[in-house]
Amino acid sequence: MKGRTTAVLLVAVVALGAMAGVAAADGHLNVSVETDDAEPTVNVTDENGTAVENATVVVSVVDAENESYAGAGEYETDANGTVDLPAPEEDVTVEVTVASGNDTASTTVDLEAPDGLELGVENTDGEPVVTVTDNDTAVENASVNVTTADENASYAGTGDYETDANGTVDLPAAEEDVTVNVTAEYENESVTETVDLEAPDGLELDVENTDGEPVVTVTDNDTAVENASVVVALADDADENASYAGTGDYETDENGTVDLPAAEEDVTVEITAEYENETVSTTVDLTTGEEADEEQPFGLQVREFIESLEDREGGIGAAVSDFVTENNPGNAPDHAGGPGGPDDADDADDEDADAENESDAPGNAPDHAGPNGDDGERGPPDHAGPDGDDDADDEDAEEDDAEEDDAEEDDAEEDDADDEDAEEDDAEEDDEEDEDDEEDEDDEDDGERGPPDHAGGPGGN
Repeated sequence: MKGRTTAVLLVAVVALGAMAGVAAADGHLNVSVETDDAEPTVNVTDENGTAVENATVVVSVVDAENESYAGAGEYETDANGTVDLPAPEEDVTVEVTVASGNDTASTTVDLEAPDGLELGVENTDGEPVVTVTDNDTAVENASVNVTTADENASYAGTGDYETDANGTVDLPAAEEDVTVNVTAEYENESVTETVDLEAPDGLELDVENTDGEPVVTVTDNDTAVENASVVVALADDADENASYAGTGDYETDENGTVDLPAAEEDVTVEITAEYENETVSTTVDLTTGEEADEEQPFGLQVREFIESLEDREGGIGAAVSDFVTENNPGNAPDHAGGPGGPDDADDADDEDADAENESDAPGNAPDHAGPNGDDGERGPPDHAGPDGDDDADDEDAEEDDAEEDDAEEDDAEEDDADDEDAEEDDAEEDDEEDEDDEEDEDDEDDGERGPPDHAGGPGGN
């Protein structure tokens, strides 16, 4: 009789299997499978959403040749219209068929094998936390063992532990970088992970804006520390005459920072932070941030001066010229000569000397050749000039008038040449001297008062 019943059930499963994927064959039953937990749950309801009790549930593997599932078989729903299935040991696809009275329904679902016993380690660069789960659920009272991977390494957290209600174990921070093996055991299952633990940074301080108003920041394991003690003092190697208004005791704010005043002069200070029996110090050079103008290139000084000028009527040329004249580091000292300097006077003397030398040039009569020379008897005879001495006086007067005319022309030219370069002025002066010489020569030719043949000189007797 039992064998007959089994045969009838198999025929029914085959018949229902042809309806795979249909949630309700006649619209009166609904079937669904929850897979959120490791153990799947089948839910059967009628068309009104009411749980159906005592409904028949048949579970079969879709690919029976290649897959297996310990939960395959026939079940009956409870008062809640549910059936709890066992967790699969491997991923499998099953078909679930339900029947109640004359109504049937079926669905196909993929069941995933649960992860089983697992452990994870977080915060490996601080105080590590070990978490043990079984099928993604926290496991309480699981055994945890910690050892160093290298037998020569050391770690204060080695030993045996037991997970709390949250499935966790807290380990101490490593004092130095170390690799450990962490093993968890629960209900004859075990899992092991190898983890690299890093020593935390610990208490640290940093100083920014050392050329302005310095800001000290204190951190512990990279986290800002509030109410840490900060002491600022002159460094041991600071100049004996050095001073800094920011020396003293401080306490960090909620951001772990302390604001210090700007240094009035370059100074070296030592800053020490203390927090929870840990201390850290650093030596810092504080500067005023100012650079002397003489250390800047002169071109940069000129540019900064130009940028500081505001728009003004007539332009900025005069102001820039004055600045360059007064501040140019290439200016020569007074004794070095140049326009208006002692060398100018020497140059003027040299010009006078040149003018005198021109009168001594070949062809010019020597001093003693004139009427007032040392050898007066050898002056020009009476017949040498048309008017004798009176002619000489007239010639002197004419020369004086010519010089006065030249002076007036010079004054006019100087008035017109206010904006011309010094080189043009020098050229004009040379031209004026040449004109004077030419006028002198013309006067001498007109007078025909050259020395007679017997007066000696080139070509004379």
